[in-house]
Amino acid sequence: MKIKIIGTYFFIHIISFAFAQEPVFLKYAVNNIAEDLKKDAKAVYRLDEAYLEVLSPSKYILKVHQITTILSPEGAEHLQQSLWFDKFNRVVDIEATVLNSSGRETQKYKKKDFSIQSYNDGISLATDDKIMHLSLSAPEYPCTIDVTYTIDVSGYIDLPNWYMNNSTSSVEQFRYIVKVPADLGIRYRSLNMNLSPVIEDNGNAKVYTWETKNIAVNTIDAGGYEGGRYLPQIEVSPNVFEYDGHKGEFKNWSDFGKWCYGLYEEKDPFSESRTAEIKRLVNSIADVRSKVTVLYDYLKKNMRYVSVQFGIGGYKPFPVRFVDEKKYGDCKALTNYMRNLLTVAGIKSYPALINAGYNKAPVAPEFPQNVFNHVILCVPDGRDSVWLECTSNNSEAGFLGSFTENKNALLLTENGGVIVSTPKSNYNKNVFTTINDIAINEEGGAEVKSTLETSGSFFELLDQVRQLEEGKQNELFVQYLNYKEPDEFHLAQHDEFSEKHQLNLKLTYAKLFDFKAGNKFFFPKTINKLCDERLNAVNSRKIEYVFHFPYKKVDTTIFHLPADFKVESLPENKQLADEYISYKREVAFDETLNTLKIVSTLSLMKNVIAPEQYNKVCELFNEIEKEENTKLVLKGLD
Repeated sequence: MKIKIIGTYFFIHIISFAFAQEPVFLKYAVNNIAEDLKKDAKAVYRLDEAYLEVLSPSKYILKVHQITTILSPEGAEHLQQSLWFDKFNRVVDIEATVLNSSGRETQKYKKKDFSIQSYNDGISLATDDKIMHLSLSAPEYPCTIDVTYTIDVSGYIDLPNWYMNNSTSSVEQFRYIVKVPADLGIRYRSLNMNLSPVIEDNGNAKVYTWETKNIAVNTIDAGGYEGGRYLPQIEVSPNVFEYDGHKGEFKNWSDFGKWCYGLYEEKDPFSESRTAEIKRLVNSIADVRSKVTVLYDYLKKNMRYVSVQFGIGGYKPFPVRFVDEKKYGDCKALTNYMRNLLTVAGIKSYPALINAGYNKAPVAPEFPQNVFNHVILCVPDGRDSVWLECTSNNSEAGFLGSFTENKNALLLTENGGVIVSTPKSNYNKNVFTTINDIAINEEGGAEVKSTLETSGSFFELLDQVRQLEEGKQNELFVQYLNYKEPDEFHLAQHDEFSEKHQLNLKLTYAKLFDFKAGNKFFFPKTINKLCDERLNAVNSRKIEYVFHFPYKKVDTTIFHLPADFKVESLPENKQLADEYISYKREVAFDETLNTLKIVSTLSLMKNVIAPEQYNKVCELFNEIEKEENTKLVLKGLD
């Protein structure tokens, strides 16, 4: 423990009372934290420090020291200490110390106290990744944890960035030190803070130090891109690297793309007999796009996605013959397999690295670094390339969806890497159509025939529905598709792929109306909600709001009324719109047939909402929901 000595007399005076009162002068006592750093904070990083020493293109050592005061139980996640490692990343040592609110040590843990288990990313069948984990115990709140660890890395492609986690925590002292041999060098930048390094040049090496103090909490609004886009951070990237014996350069995108492209190249991927079989699939087809579609359909029907990541296998795909024989592969392997199918057909295509995820921010073209997590395929075709998601068994050729649209992808070519844009989202490609034919009886019950048709990103939902048991299907329709809960539910199944974009339901309601007053029945205007967005306006929003994807929803509901039923009150025709949202409702009543037809259309044209437009979007969605909730009033027998 370190004691601040403020004059000899004062020091002796304090020692004389050491057993009579709490030593509040201890360095990491909670009451030493400035009040403005406690405001809105779950925890305070008293010290957040990392020291990175790059020793060679294949080796570095990372030393981390973090001292964190947890102010309340809301910050208890800091008690969970986890550290990832694999055969290239070895945890040399790790130590954790727990201090009480006065800064006194209460518990101490060593490396042997941590449990080790295989890391499951939720996608891969097998990896060589592992996790060290330890749950610390809080003696009280507030309390402080002091954690140090050292990682020895024997193969890398990228260098660790260092983030300031100040979305729920404040920071007393932040420091990132990078030492690198002068002949290797690094590239670097700071994001979300104006912080330049102090650079020390000692001839054989350069030392970069970024340091700042007393940074308050900066809460990140919910619903934007992933948090890393908004956190203050120092990013560093190597100029050269070596991973699992494979040397490469990373001075620019072209360098990295050239290294990656080499991992995909192989001689004689197919046997002569398999090559002849593949050619026969497309020999009678002249159009390039039709050939692509035929071979893509072959991939979808015959291959399945299985992720296995070991060593360089995290970057190098399985051999084509392996995939051809085993009928499975991960995103790299299936993409490369499809690429070689096209090559047999005389069609050029390129793997494309991408940071997939609807809320993943596009890669920054100006700062090359390895931030990719997925691979897709690009088939150049003039100005309008065909993009293929090779892990899907359902997607149509040319459709990517919210996982990979609106991104900057690194195209791997024989001449090096090239940053290109994937297609922009188009709300007209993500269409959800419902047609409800409702026969109402005199008691207010109903028999309903409902047809759902989907395209684009909505299709995956229907595919999931088919895989559920009937009880779960009913639950999904009620809870997630906002159907009024029926008394009887029947889903017609289809086996043909061409019919998979459609579902047919038969529903029975003993009481379809919401409530009744005398002989007046108050019915919902449809059995499923068109508008299901739940947004709340805020005083001020600082970041974008990101919907999963833009879309168009169309609902057509036809009410067949009993002969003695009359329409007491019809909903009005309505139209609302701005640059993000369009809503239209059209109502028509046929007196001869005694039928009422309501057609409602809701379009979200853009899925990324500028912060200054967020409240306007909230208000419009709320207005649409109110319109949807107005009742259809029917008058029955007196």
